[in-house]
Amino acid sequence: MVNILIVDDEKSLRDMVASKLKPTYTPFLAEDAMQAFDILQDKNIHLVVVDVMMPYMDGFELCKNIKEDYDIPVIMLTARSELYDKREAYQAGTDDYMTKPFEPEELKFRIEAVLSRYGTSTDMTIGNVKIDSNAYLVDVESETLYFPRKEFELLEQLFINYPNVCSRDMLIEEVWGFDFEGDERTVDVHVKRIRKRLSIVNSGIEIKTVRGIGYQIHEL
Repeated sequence: MVNILIVDDEKSLRDMVASKLKPTYTPFLAEDAMQAFDILQDKNIHLVVVDVMMPYMDGFELCKNIKEDYDIPVIMLTARSELYDKREAYQAGTDDYMTKPFEPEELKFRIEAVLSRYGTSTDMTIGNVKIDSNAYLVDVESETLYFPRKEFELLEQLFINYPNVCSRDMLIEEVWGFDFEGDERTVDVHVKRIRKRLSIVNSGIEIKTVRGIGYQIHEL
């Protein structure tokens, strides 16, 4: 799992970003630079989201320190949109820069893009199945399976939440979005197709139906 550190002195923003990143990423939260350094030393962090305006040490200085000590990307958040501020952010070493207010979904897109540029591994393996979230590939032993995008994203959610049960509502929200106008049968149809693809290889897993709730991955 990819670990994202969110550094912001505003608790409501930290919590909002964290809720939007889960379950795709594992968020860690810090309210200032000192907490951020403690987490960086203790956890394997893959990307840091940093607010500019913070007490003790601002985001520019924190970004410089991170870049000096760690080979990980940084995305900066700020309410300041002047060209001077953007220049200072990039001079500090930031990999991307977002102005508040922002759409949480856009932040996710930018995180994906930055991680892809860094070549951060987003592989997950259960049984004999390995999925690569960057390349949208499913490998079973020595064979590569090519899934349509929605089928891949559905399987990815089941992997991310393994061994927990994924409700149909959650899968619809994560794969098709809040404004999806279809019904739960769409999930059932896609799961049926995924099962068929996995049945022709030695996957070592099965997708179990949990009556009245949804689906979960089961390792054989």
